[in-house]
Amino acid sequence: MKLLNALAFVVVLGVAALAWAVYVLEPGLLIGTPWGLVHLSFLLVTAFGLGLSVMGLYGLTGWVNAQAALNRRDRELRQVKAELEALKKQHPEETPVIPDRQT
Repeated sequence: MKLLNALAFVVVLGVAALAWAVYVLEPGLLIGTPWGLVHLSFLLVTAFGLGLSVMGLYGLTGWVNAQAALNRRDRELRQVKAELEALKKQHPEETPVIPDRQT
């Protein structure tokens, strides 16, 4: 996980450095948009941020689905344990008793 965090940090620094370099070295790289002229480096940073947002939403969706599956399995496990305890109470004579560990 530390390696992935370091890689993400390096990628973000690389994109920021590239955007700054394009802005400083090529000040005339203006692109016409419906909102007026925008420098290419701002569009680069905006596209990168939107990509990170979409990746974050995919990650969040996966986490929520995993939590739902874990909760469902936990509920099933508790139900099976309750059924097992009920069966033990119905037939206590079949429960093995270890002489030195009586409860």
